[in-house]
Amino acid sequence: MSFNHIVIQNILRDKWTYISYFLSSVFSILIFFLFLLTALHPMMSRINPDSTLGLTIILCSFIVYIFSFVFIVYSMLAFLKKKTKTLGIFMISGASMKQIQKMVFRENMLIAIAAIITAILSGLILSPLFLMIVKNVLQADDFGMYFPVQAIVATLVLFSLLFFIISRFTTRFIKKEEAVQLLKADVTQEKEITPAPFKLLFATTVSIVLFLCMKLNQIFVEDLGLFYYLFLFMSLLLTIYFVLTQGMLFLIRRLQNRASYYRKTNLLFVSDLKAKGKTFSHIIYLLTILLVAVFVGTSVLYSSYYSVEENTEAVYPYSFQYVSLPQNPAEQVREDIQQIESTFKQENEQYVSYHSAFKTDQKRRIGFLSNTLYNALGAHKQIMLDNDEYFVVAGNEGTSPDPQLINDYIKEDLQYTDSQQQMLLSTSLQNVYYVVPDGIYEALDYPENQVFAYELANWTEKSEVIQKIEDKITTTPEQRLVSSKVSLYETEKYVKNITFFIGFLLSLIFLSAAMSILYFYLQTSLAEERDKYKGLRKIGLAVSEVRTIVTKELTLLIFAPFAFATVLLFTALITLRNTISVSFLQMTGIGVTIFCLLFILSFFIIRKVYINKLLH
Repeated sequence: MSFNHIVIQNILRDKWTYISYFLSSVFSILIFFLFLLTALHPMMSRINPDSTLGLTIILCSFIVYIFSFVFIVYSMLAFLKKKTKTLGIFMISGASMKQIQKMVFRENMLIAIAAIITAILSGLILSPLFLMIVKNVLQADDFGMYFPVQAIVATLVLFSLLFFIISRFTTRFIKKEEAVQLLKADVTQEKEITPAPFKLLFATTVSIVLFLCMKLNQIFVEDLGLFYYLFLFMSLLLTIYFVLTQGMLFLIRRLQNRASYYRKTNLLFVSDLKAKGKTFSHIIYLLTILLVAVFVGTSVLYSSYYSVEENTEAVYPYSFQYVSLPQNPAEQVREDIQQIESTFKQENEQYVSYHSAFKTDQKRRIGFLSNTLYNALGAHKQIMLDNDEYFVVAGNEGTSPDPQLINDYIKEDLQYTDSQQQMLLSTSLQNVYYVVPDGIYEALDYPENQVFAYELANWTEKSEVIQKIEDKITTTPEQRLVSSKVSLYETEKYVKNITFFIGFLLSLIFLSAAMSILYFYLQTSLAEERDKYKGLRKIGLAVSEVRTIVTKELTLLIFAPFAFATVLLFTALITLRNTISVSFLQMTGIGVTIFCLLFILSFFIIRKVYINKLLH
C-alpha cells in the first residue's frame, strides 16, 4: 500500500468531514472568482484605477482575498480538530511526526486542487447568468459575456499559493506528545467557559474611552490617524467577544438556578449547553461579527444608491444649464440657445426655461444678483427685499455661506435678512452669492454672466436628449459653461450601481460565510451528536424530547447572533442619530426586516434537515 493510497483511503473513510471542508473552500474560491470576473471585465478598463471607484474595486478584491484566507484557515483548523482521533491512531501506530504532517499536507493539497478546479468550472458555468445579472444591475448594455482568462489564472495562482502556505503552516499545530490526548478526543470534555469579569470590564472601558475621544478630542484622533481606528476596531472585537462568552456563562448559571431546571428536558438542554458553551459562544461571536458587516454594508451602500436622485438635484438644480461668460459673442449665444430649444422641440420635450444673470468677482468667485434676477430663476422660493436688505445663497454644496464678505464690495449699510443652503446654480460655480436690491446691483462694476436654465419633466429619463445637446454644445473656456443634472445623474447612478453591486457581493460573502460556519459545525458534529442521542433514546428519551432539545440549541445558534448584531447596529444608529440621513434609517429597518424573515425561513429548513439526519 503506497503512501498516496493511504491518503486517499483516509479521505474516503471520513468523507463527510472532508466534504464539509471541501464545500467551504469551493464557496470561498467561487465568490472570489465571480468577483474577479466582474472586476477584470473589459468594460471595467475605462475606469481609472487611481480614481475612488478604481481604488474601491482594488480594495474590495483585497478584502475578498483576505477574507478567503481567514475563512479557509478557520475551516482547516476546525477540520483538523475533528480529525484528532484518526491522527492519534496513526501516531500511536508508529507513524512519525514527519509522516503525519506529510499526510495532512497531501490531503489538504488534494482537496485544494479539487476545490479550485470545481470552483473555476462552477464559475464558468454560472458566468453567463452572473454577467447577465451584473448587466441589469449596472444597466450597462456592453457588459457582455467574455472568456475570463485573467480571472482563471489569478484565481488558480493565488489560491494555489494560499492553500500551499496554509497547509504548511497548519500542520505545525500537530504535536507528537499530544498523541494520547488526540486518541481520547472523543471522550475528552470541552473546557468550560472561565469567568473573566475584569477582562470584560477592561475591554469595555477601553472602547468607551476611545469613543469619547472621538466625540471630545478630535485632535487626538487626527494625530493617531489610522492607528486610532485600528485600536477602536480591536477593542470593539474584544468587547463583543467577552460580552458574548461571559453572557453565555451568565445564561447557563441563570438557567441552572431557575425552578424549572429539573422540569421536562431543561436539565439535558442546560447540561448540553454547559458542555458545549465555549464552542457555542465562539460560533455566536463569529456569526455576530459577520452579520454586523452584512447589516452595515447593505444599509450604507443601498441608502447611497437609493438617494442618487436627491443628491444630484442638491448640487445641480437644473436639467440643463448654460452660462455665457462676458467674452462669449452675442451671436454665438443666440445660436446655442436656438440649438438647445430646437432640440427640445424636435424631441417633443416639454420644458420650462429661465433667463437670468449674475455679476462676479472672478478672482474670489463671489457672485451678485439683483432681487429681480434672483426671482427669475425657478429652483427656489421668491423673495422681496427692501432697499437696505440683502440675502445670501450658498455656492458650494455642504458649505455654509459667509454673510460678511459683502462688506468688501458695498459701502451702503445693508441689513442681513437670511441665507439659503440650496444651490442657486450648479455647485462650485461661485463660492457664494449675494442677492441685493436692483439699484445696488446696477451700480456694481463687475463682469456679468448670462444664465439660461432649463427644467424637463421626468428629467431622470431624458439622458438621450441631453446627450444630443452636449454632443453639439460643450463647455468652452472663457466663453461658456455647460452642466446638466441629467448627465451627472447618469454618471452617479453608474458609479453607485457598481459600488452597490460590489457591496452587495461582499454582504453576500459575509452572509454565506456565516451560514457556512454554522453548516460546518453542524455537519462535523453530526456523528458525535447522533451517537449521543442514540444512547439517550435507549434509556428512555423520546423522539419529541430530542426535537425539543435540538430546536432550543439551533434557536440559540441562529437567532442569538442575529439579535445581538441587530442590537449593536441600532445602538450605533442611536449614537450617530444626528449625522445619519432618514433614507439610511429607512433602508436599515427594511434590510433588518428582510434578513429576519430569511433567518426564520433558514431556521425551519435547517431544523428539519438536521433533525432528520440526527434521528435516521
